[in-house]
Amino acid sequence: MSHPHLKSHIHRDQLTWFLDLLLDEREIFQLSISTGIIPDVDRLYALPRRELLANLTDAFFAVDSDTMPADENDDTHAPKPETHNGEPSTKELASRFLSEKAQAAISRVGYMEVAEIETFFRTSDILIESGDFAEIVWALLTDQRTAVVEHGYKLLNTTYESIKVEYTNGYENLTNREQSDTIAAQDTENLETEKQLSERSDREFERLERQLADARANYVSLEQQHSRLDQQRAFLLEENKGLKTKADAYHENEKRLKELVQENERLREQVARHTETDAERRQLAAERDQLLAEKERLTEQLKEYDQVRAAKEGFSADLKLVEEAIYKGHQEIEEFQTSLDSYFDALEGCHQTARSALAQIRQTLTYLDTPQPSEGESAYPMPSEQPRVGVFVDVQNMFYAAKDRFGRRVDYIKLLDLIVGPRYLMVAYAYVVQIPEINQSSFLSLLEHNGYTIKSKDLRLRGDGSAKGDWDVGIAVDVVSMLGSLDVVILASGDGDFCPLAELIKQQDKRVEVVAFEHNTSMDLQQIADQFFPIGDELLI
Repeated sequence: MSHPHLKSHIHRDQLTWFLDLLLDEREIFQLSISTGIIPDVDRLYALPRRELLANLTDAFFAVDSDTMPADENDDTHAPKPETHNGEPSTKELASRFLSEKAQAAISRVGYMEVAEIETFFRTSDILIESGDFAEIVWALLTDQRTAVVEHGYKLLNTTYESIKVEYTNGYENLTNREQSDTIAAQDTENLETEKQLSERSDREFERLERQLADARANYVSLEQQHSRLDQQRAFLLEENKGLKTKADAYHENEKRLKELVQENERLREQVARHTETDAERRQLAAERDQLLAEKERLTEQLKEYDQVRAAKEGFSADLKLVEEAIYKGHQEIEEFQTSLDSYFDALEGCHQTARSALAQIRQTLTYLDTPQPSEGESAYPMPSEQPRVGVFVDVQNMFYAAKDRFGRRVDYIKLLDLIVGPRYLMVAYAYVVQIPEINQSSFLSLLEHNGYTIKSKDLRLRGDGSAKGDWDVGIAVDVVSMLGSLDVVILASGDGDFCPLAELIKQQDKRVEVVAFEHNTSMDLQQIADQFFPIGDELLI
């Protein structure tokens, strides 16, 4: 297909020069016959090349079939093109012929980006040396992209201006020779007309000679085409080396390129279904601008997405820890809901605790019946057979040890009864870490009603995403502060961090006992303790 504004960008001499570069003699003859410019074959061979090119130029510059320049008395001009009944015009036939000749170049240009075209086809020197200048320029002029067409006009005009003087001088001499040849051909034709009946055999011989000349011209054309193809192959090999260096960079965009090719084909089909009017071209240009703006907007959104993704990675550790805490809380709630029946056993333990408390009350009453102490004696002397006991329970350590190994929970009521026994319980502390998502009020109330004093703190999240929620220091401070009023310290924890605390208790001539799960208790803590009570199934619910 030809560009609709071809004749508004180049003049006749440029087009004649361009067709001279693009077509060989055989192709000029074929184009003249197929378009009907010179219907008489014998007459076609008699006309010089320059005049045939001028006729083809006139066909391009004809506005329509009615304005095609033709002189009735001058049979050297081409006849008016047939455009009636939907038949293609001479201009359309010629454009189609030229596009078929430059099909390889058109396909090559069609898959190149504008920037690549402007880089590879910046000058015409290499193209002219390789013989590809005319095909490449025609491919640029028939491209759908405005920037590519404008570059084609620029390349054509620049090249023409650079060789205009040489081309014009060469054709002046050629025109004189062609005029002489034209006159001689006309004389020869007149002689052949007068001797037509008597010299049929000679005319047949001359026709055969013309066919031989045509065959020789075809051979020369094929030789030239072969030479151009060799040059083009060398050019393509050089170009292929450059393209290979870009293959890695285009690999990631291959999928996007296929989508764009499909979208381009769809757009081409849409363009083919519409008339190429100025209004439609303006609309397509506006849509193209919108797509470019949308591309820029998506690029900005992609940058924002990268920033959001980086921020997300920064918060992922914090979210993971919170999710784990929430998950554990939900698990505890489910376990609490499924273990309501176990509290009946806890109530029985409360009953046993009450009986133990009643025995202690009776012992207290017996003590009150004893004589008052003399001056200097303790106001509350304790029988030597009843040591004073302080119990310190690390609930978090006990809870996770029971859950991870046995999938069960510790019965803190039975635990208190078994480890204290007949000894005198001074205090029992239960240290709890509160998680905001889990309601532990029922559990804490149960402990308080069964002799425990609750000490709690909230789980704290650090800036690096980790969590802080242990009572190691708090337990140690409470034990040291009460050590003077205790004979026995019972630690309900297997944490090895309590080893220094246990050694301090023993240095004060106090007894230290440890109750915990054997698999979860530090070996050093077991060796330091005066007695270690491993928790078994009887203390699990």
